[in-house]
Amino acid sequence: MKKLFFLFFFSLLFPQNNNLYVDGVAAVVENKIVLKSDLNQMVNMMALQQKIDPNQNRIQYLKLRDAVLSSMIDQKILLELAEEDTTIEVSEKEVDTALDQQIENILLQAGGKTAAEKMLGQSIKSFRSEFWFDMKDKIVSEKYQQKMLAKIIATKEDVFSFYENYKDSLPVFPLEAKIRHILIKPEPSDSIKKESISLLKEIKKRVLSGESFKELAQSLSMDPGSKKKGGELGWVKRGSLLKNFEEKVFTIKTNTISDPIETE
Repeated sequence: MKKLFFLFFFSLLFPQNNNLYVDGVAAVVENKIVLKSDLNQMVNMMALQQKIDPNQNRIQYLKLRDAVLSSMIDQKILLELAEEDTTIEVSEKEVDTALDQQIENILLQAGGKTAAEKMLGQSIKSFRSEFWFDMKDKIVSEKYQQKMLAKIIATKEDVFSFYENYKDSLPVFPLEAKIRHILIKPEPSDSIKKESISLLKEIKKRVLSGESFKELAQSLSMDPGSKKKGGELGWVKRGSLLKNFEEKVFTIKTNTISDPIETE
């Protein structure tokens, strides 16, 4: 049975100063270019996710811009390589689905269509039209990267050798996390699944609007073990959760609320 639930995750989108950058070429990779307008659009979305206001924290915003530009250059390089691989295919439906999800997240994070369009500096319709091919390129490069990573074989000795060489510079990852969740168990039906996702997103909106996560979990969660405790799961260790759930648990920021997570 598939299960849908979410964790704490919170983010805001702040508008970019219209006079901060002038459109032009931000980078060139072989015969592909990264336009400043595309870069600014991507930085806006990342600023939304990381709660960075360029008017209040310009230095952090510019650092984010540099990081996003580096990521976009990497993606262009992967795209160049992917175009030589005729086995990688991306359908229009895949792009539309991914773009729908992206727009849905923007609307949710911004608090509505009007606010989202103000923050993006363009209409949602215009954003969809402009970002469609960028989304396709993103999916193509990701598929190519996944294909290449699948070919990599690392032995136990390789892992230990890598650790010994780079242990002083490796980041520290938490072994435990304290979490709450709201669990919804939809029946095996696409329509019910969509209704369940919509319900969870509505619950997230209510939490972000000030309602108590604990009280909503007590009244709406289908997890009998944590429901009475307001969704409290306590401290959990790595390796003790379902894959999709655990990945989100140990990657989102503290005191935030995630979008719905689907598990088997």
